[in-house]
Amino acid sequence: MSDDSERMREVADRLGFEPPAEVVEWCLDTARSLRETADELDEAGTVAVTTDPDVEPSDERGAFLATYDEPRRESETGPLAGATVAVKDNIAAAGLPMTCGSDRVSATPESDAAVVERLLDAGGALVGKTNMDAFALGPSGEFSDYGRVENPVAADRVPGGTSSGSGVAVADGRVDAALGTDTGGSIRIPAACCGVVGIKPTHGYVPRHGFVSFGPSLDTIGPLARDVDTAARALAAVGGADHRDPTSAGDPPADPTDPLDRDGNVTVGMPEPFFEASDDAVAEAVRSAVDTADVRATPVSLSLGAVEAAYFLIGATEFIWYVDQDGTVRGQGPDYSTAVRAFVAASKETDLGDHITKRVLPSAYLDAETDGDVYRRARREAIAFERRVDAALADVDALVVPTIRTLPPEYGRMESIDDMLTLLGNTAPFNLSRHPATSVPVDAVDGLPVSAQVVGPRFEDFTTLSIAGRLAR
Repeated sequence: MSDDSERMREVADRLGFEPPAEVVEWCLDTARSLRETADELDEAGTVAVTTDPDVEPSDERGAFLATYDEPRRESETGPLAGATVAVKDNIAAAGLPMTCGSDRVSATPESDAAVVERLLDAGGALVGKTNMDAFALGPSGEFSDYGRVENPVAADRVPGGTSSGSGVAVADGRVDAALGTDTGGSIRIPAACCGVVGIKPTHGYVPRHGFVSFGPSLDTIGPLARDVDTAARALAAVGGADHRDPTSAGDPPADPTDPLDRDGNVTVGMPEPFFEASDDAVAEAVRSAVDTADVRATPVSLSLGAVEAAYFLIGATEFIWYVDQDGTVRGQGPDYSTAVRAFVAASKETDLGDHITKRVLPSAYLDAETDGDVYRRARREAIAFERRVDAALADVDALVVPTIRTLPPEYGRMESIDDMLTLLGNTAPFNLSRHPATSVPVDAVDGLPVSAQVVGPRFEDFTTLSIAGRLAR
């Protein structure tokens, strides 16, 4: 038996096939023919990759990792004309290093992510790339390899993560809006900790081409801004389907301010388990904001079930798969961009450190030990929770819950899963369910911001922003 035949047999065995010799030879002939056709496809090109990034924070709070010499502009007109913007460092921006907050690997893309193209087309002036927890793992903003990011509204409290630099850049007035990414709350948590607006869009509404998406079934890209109107304009600029991301869908509104001008009665549902899981002061502040806003509140039933466990299992397992496949999730997209694949391939050859190991290895071990059964069960729980959210939304316009369960915590408190749940326990469930969710500041307790999270039906992203505007402090 030839070496090629032996390899074909190995593939067949892995799939449970038992082909006779003549079928093996037919398959080999067909594979050789397909290889000749594949050789005619365009090569992806190359991207400069280094395992010794020459990057350091460029501002005193550690919000930025790389900036252009002058803000980059490509249009003088559009919904973001005159606005300064930034993007998180797991989103490709031509000519700037992309590190994902890690000092172990960096790639410098020659082209922009889809969302960067759209920000520039909308008139935004791109200042640079913002800091983040390394590889988007860690909800607090203190796990970047380039040092923790400082919260401008509470010096001894975390800014929230993993889009920590984006939240701080907005809260500190460095930019008008910044894009973050959200796997389990990474837009909404820094928005809550820094007292700004942040929206996790409907899964699929914002294209992810050019984004290092370590949790493809959970990840979204969305804006943080000082106010609801700016967040809406930024979301309208980047939203809508893109042919390079087959998971993307939907169209942005022609005028992003129109959906915010919602007249008439608005009813919001208040699911008690999210309030019971939150500190009393936080829960009371959110209830009070709803009571005094121009909305009608009603209790709704929505159990958390096993959704917290499902989130950790899905997120960590997909991280391992994504790295193992060099950043390509076959059949799902979103990314075949050269920069992202080069970055992820280099990451696979690099020791990513103890923090990353502790976040992903336990779930990877369980996935291997159970031959994927734990992941499948977690996905079933995610689907069940999605249906429960749909049912809770059936007779209301949106749900309102506290964004994070406590006031912004002090640095050094994120050691265990229970610690992390204080920040992402109320946010991660809606990554599993794929619903849009906006965080908006509604009060302050002991001088620290408290935010409400407004969750709407899928693709009713601007409805959540409109209702957030009614609740805003």
